[in-house]
Amino acid sequence: MQETRPQASTPEGHDTMITRQHPVYALTTYVLNERRSALERAIREIPPSAGVPRYLRDDLAEVMAEQEQRARIRLASRGNDDQDHYCVRQLTTSELESIKRQLQANLGLITADSPARVPIQAHMRAIDVELAERSDRHYASGILP
Repeated sequence: MQETRPQASTPEGHDTMITRQHPVYALTTYVLNERRSALERAIREIPPSAGVPRYLRDDLAEVMAEQEQRARIRLASRGNDDQDHYCVRQLTTSELESIKRQLQANLGLITADSPARVPIQAHMRAIDVELAERSDRHYASGILP
């Protein structure tokens, strides 16, 4: 199943064809990551005055959903009972804030009915919980954040 989408330009000015030869679930993790990068790059290159084409939003949502599913499977296969699916505890506060800003920007690029909103919002909630817990620990120890 080869599906060809319109061309997108790379930052170097080269046109790249957004081509999908296999269903998203059949892609390797590396190819899936590359596909997400290519889609995000194509969306960033669209002028602000023009709308983001639906097929780009849908493709990105599908890739993100597959990545989230694979992350859940990895955690389950490790026997990890921790509900922190996004490993937010190992990140610094500035990293968490940066990731949250990026996730908010992603929400702005997708439609209200997009299935990609679910994992993005879940990730943002996990970040909010972690930041709140850190803040509470700082106040409890008498150290202001």
